[in-house]
Amino acid sequence: MNIIRIQEFIEKYLKMKSIKDVSTQITEGGIIYLVYMETDIFEELASKVLNQFEYELSEYTMIMHNHCHFTKYNDNDDIIHEVIAYQVCENVWEFYYGGILDVPKNTGTIEEGGDYYIYKLELDPSDDNPKKTMEKSLDDWLQNNS
Repeated sequence: MNIIRIQEFIEKYLKMKSIKDVSTQITEGGIIYLVYMETDIFEELASKVLNQFEYELSEYTMIMHNHCHFTKYNDNDDIIHEVIAYQVCENVWEFYYGGILDVPKNTGTIEEGGDYYIYKLELDPSDDNPKKTMEKSLDDWLQNNS
């Protein structure tokens, strides 16, 4: 296996996808990547690397999903709800709850997302304030589930 050829292939692919936040390190065991990208792009890349080089990219890759933190406070400024929303593909976010509600433990896409996967939100691509839309959807969810 030629690690340099795999690295060149990956870097060419990331450049083609306009992904610039990449940190690489070659070790005795292979290549380690720290990359900011959407899940579907990584899965496509991993499949291409596996097919072309018979190299399991996911074993040496740490995925850092684009995410937003939401924290809700009571009147005494105590934290009552904490949620992280992870972008899993273009315009699609999964919300993970880490607060005190007794919510059912569901499974989302992000294994390390948080204590509980609560829901998925697909944003309108033309939304000019996606974070506000996400916060509104969370407020609605909390109101319906508290």
